Amino acid sequence: MGLINKTIGSVLFCLAITVPAWSQVDPAQIFSNSYRYEASGDYQKAISELTVLNGYDYHKSLRLGWLYYLAKDYGSSEKYYNQAIGLAPQSVEALLGLCAPLEAQKKTDDLEAAYKKILSLDKSNSKINYALGNIYYYRKDFAQAEKYFDLVQSMYPFDYYSNLMCAWTKYFLGKKNDAQRLFNIVLIISPTDQSAKDGLNLLK
Repeated sequence: MGLINKTIGSVLFCLAITVPAWSQVDPAQIFSNSYRYEASGDYQKAISELTVLNGYDYHKSLRLGWLYYLAKDYGSSEKYYNQAIGLAPQSVEALLGLCAPLEAQKKTDDLEAAYKKILSLDKSNSKINYALGNIYYYRKDFAQAEKYFDLVQSMYPFDYYSNLMCAWTKYFLGKKNDAQRLFNIVLIISPTDQSAKDGLNLLK
């Protein structure tokens, strides 16, 4: 019994030392401090605040991805966003976050893959459909671009950007009637738009 009591006493002594130190870590306060440093533009301090945090691994990784992006350390940003995705594979927000450092690094192929992954989870995401349409448009793959721009334009028929990009895509595909109709829609949204006027002049 004496040995058992000594063992229990040792365990309780260790707990008495370790629990107060652990209990002093307040995740809400850590994140609050990090937000405060971010707001002041001190991204390194905002990052360092999070290093003492154990647990909340997804949230920590997601935030580190954002902070490193703000600090223009795009490689580290990509790393932490990928960590967040590994912890929550269905997270659209983490995939959206990853797009920022990929775009900054001009990793177009990786960006395209991220966009497609997002659409596999959220097929009607207008922002990503539009962005993927842009990738194909500037590759001059107008048939692929049309598919994504058409979807956005059908969801937002009074949206300036999707109508304009749809119009130019139809123009390059030789679909003159569709292009003319869409350029005219652009002009009711933005009556002085030069790009739409140029498109209509080319169709004459």
